[in-house]
Amino acid sequence: MIAMIAAGLLFVGLSIYTIVLDSERDALRIQLSAQNEQAFEELLSNVAELEAKFYKLEAANGLNQRSILLMDVWRQAGETESSIAALPVTYGGTCRLTQFVNRAGDYCRMLTHKLAKGEDLSDDDYAQIQVLAGACRDIYSSLEATWQNGTYPGDAGFGTGIYMLAAGEGSASLDFPEQEFPRLMYNGPFSEATENKAPEGLGGNKLTAQQALQAAAEFLDIETAALVFAGECAGDIPSYIFKGEKQNIPFSILITKQGGHVLWYMSSHDGGISAIPTDEKYERLSGAAQRFLRTKGYGASAPSYAQFYNGLAIINLIPQEQGIVLYPDMIKLWLDIPTGKVVGFDANNYLMSHKKRSFEQIALNRKQAEEKINGGVEVQSARLALIPLESGKEQLCWEFTGTMNDHDYLIYINVKTGIEEDIMMIQHINDGTLIM
Repeated sequence: MIAMIAAGLLFVGLSIYTIVLDSERDALRIQLSAQNEQAFEELLSNVAELEAKFYKLEAANGLNQRSILLMDVWRQAGETESSIAALPVTYGGTCRLTQFVNRAGDYCRMLTHKLAKGEDLSDDDYAQIQVLAGACRDIYSSLEATWQNGTYPGDAGFGTGIYMLAAGEGSASLDFPEQEFPRLMYNGPFSEATENKAPEGLGGNKLTAQQALQAAAEFLDIETAALVFAGECAGDIPSYIFKGEKQNIPFSILITKQGGHVLWYMSSHDGGISAIPTDEKYERLSGAAQRFLRTKGYGASAPSYAQFYNGLAIINLIPQEQGIVLYPDMIKLWLDIPTGKVVGFDANNYLMSHKKRSFEQIALNRKQAEEKINGGVEVQSARLALIPLESGKEQLCWEFTGTMNDHDYLIYINVKTGIEEDIMMIQHINDGTLIM
């Protein structure tokens, strides 16, 4: 499953709406809270760090140093996404920026696979790294300009089309004038090849805004009177946007027009210290996340990797069916670490990939599949897992968790052919656990 980095670059502008800065801004502007100001400053800092790390990659010498920096970019991309999520902006207002950040991190993760095979980065790889660094610089400049102009997230004059929780009756987005985002030529879960995929998990009928309002209220267990319609969101999964408060805490929620599913939910959070919880605390957090999904009708799930930022645990849960973990259907949850309360929910992957599946017959039992693994790996556990392939297809595998030379791995063996479809390394870092 390890990707071959495609040669060449494809520069296609993704100009994403224009920030409206007119005379009405001053009349509409509202005071930004200290919390939102801090979140915006963290985003600026994270984008600047991403840019710096990309430029360090240009100067790095040796496979080991490049691998370390590439891993660091992936981690930094996750932290940048977390800082975006901390802003009072709906999914629709940040989806393209988040997509760019995800793609940049994912691309660097794929490059680490290339280095792991003993290959060095090519001229084309470095050219794409330069493009990423330049894009980060442009994004930072645009963000800084809005800051200097006195237009902030939470400001009613900041952007158009997407509602911000702090903006009263205003609207906003995290988009930039004349900003071009690079398209990277490679294969991966966030690559360009996935953009034209149609959602498979919507089903049902098309909903009116009123019907979607009812669905949002049921998901949040509140009265419909506590919700206000705040517009529509286009994109791969068109949705209705609603805002409101629950226990005096502002939130935003997106309900899909087709099927009435919750696409995205995020409530305001005060932030906190970035620290990895104890194993016991993490067990409680992942248990709370699993219970949340069950109560919302998603059935059983298993936690995958997690990251910890600003007092939040970002846990990726993998739905299960017939004892098989379904990686294409991953759902992301944000939990407040001190309380274990779910404050954010992202079902985009689930709604894009979930469908009725017929699993192929298992030709190799666990013991037979384990014999296909490197004898030096000490296997600790095994389970059946459906994994996505770069071809866009899915493959049922035996997933083995094992250790070799103090490194932890996930190894995937095709249940029919015995081919080793993929091998992933589990990285335990300061901000959580990453799979690469």
